[in-house]
Amino acid sequence: DRQKPAGWSLSPKAVLTYLLGGKADDGTPITPKYVGRRRLMETAVATLATDRALLLLGVPGTAKSWVSEHLAAAIMGDSTLIVQCTAGTDENQIRYGWNYAQLLAKGP
Repeated sequence: DRQKPAGWSLSPKAVLTYLLGGKADDGTPITPKYVGRRRLMETAVATLATDRALLLLGVPGTAKSWVSEHLAAAIMGDSTLIVQCTAGTDENQIRYGWNYAQLLAKGP
């Protein structure tokens, strides 16, 4: 069994296998969900494993949302807790816009 960071459903290696495809430990084939530069996904998973934030930046239509949903699903077992924003989104909108009660309780 590989070690998982606190709060993760899968190990970083298993997350990469989920995203990039391969074989599970029991030999079950895993179909790729991402076809592109492997190093990009390795960097994304390593960044999240260190408890740092990950910002996916790119032109529209380059699968940023799709990748973030699959990363969330593999890491947390839930892809519904994703923050969507644009270049003009203020940090406070990201922190408090989704939870007005928290804004009132803690302030900006």
